Amino acid sequence: MPKNGVAEDKTLTEYLTEQEQIEILKNWIKQYSLVILGGIALAIIVITSWRYWQERQYKILSHASAVYDEMLTKRMQNDTVATQVQAQKLFSHYTKTIYGQMAPFMLARDAIASKNYPEAEKQLNWVLDNSNTNSFRQIARIRLARIKIAQQKPDEAIKILQTVEDKTFNGLTDEIKGDAYFAMNDIGKAREAYQRALSELPNAEVIRPLLQMKYDNLTTTNPAP
Repeated sequence: MPKNGVAEDKTLTEYLTEQEQIEILKNWIKQYSLVILGGIALAIIVITSWRYWQERQYKILSHASAVYDEMLTKRMQNDTVATQVQAQKLFSHYTKTIYGQMAPFMLARDAIASKNYPEAEKQLNWVLDNSNTNSFRQIARIRLARIKIAQQKPDEAIKILQTVEDKTFNGLTDEIKGDAYFAMNDIGKAREAYQRALSELPNAEVIRPLLQMKYDNLTTTNPAP
């Protein structure tokens, strides 16, 4: 009997404890139900907003891609006016997309090919003013510096290249600096710039043989003192 009594008391205790837990849970839910519902509502809003943002970004990129493809088509057809029209659409409506930021590089290249340097500078400066990508801005600086050298303004090229936002292009940046110093007849600084470029591009003799040739020519014809 005592054993059974102990067993019954234990079962009763466990039962009461479970009931107490249920009551505690009920009270907890009653007390924090608004907080829980608010959290669920907030989660739903965040998820919905995120999905809406993703869908919107996808649509924007799709539209920008279509405009960019049309620009390429008109460019291949040598339709300069239509090419500019599509480019302006990218500049006006899709500035922050990759397509909007690639368009001015293409227009600048066409302008350089026709030696329209002011137009090329305009397009590249647009990249500097509007692009949110460091690598794009650094490429724009490198190409602007090349234009300045072609215009026989190597000192301006050096100033442009003083700002570095993407060190990935250090080798190319230093090569253009070398070209600028060479144009200024500063052979010592030109050699140093080319040497830095070679060190930043370990396989430069294979990847950029012209760079190696520039350095070798300076070393041969203008040996270091």
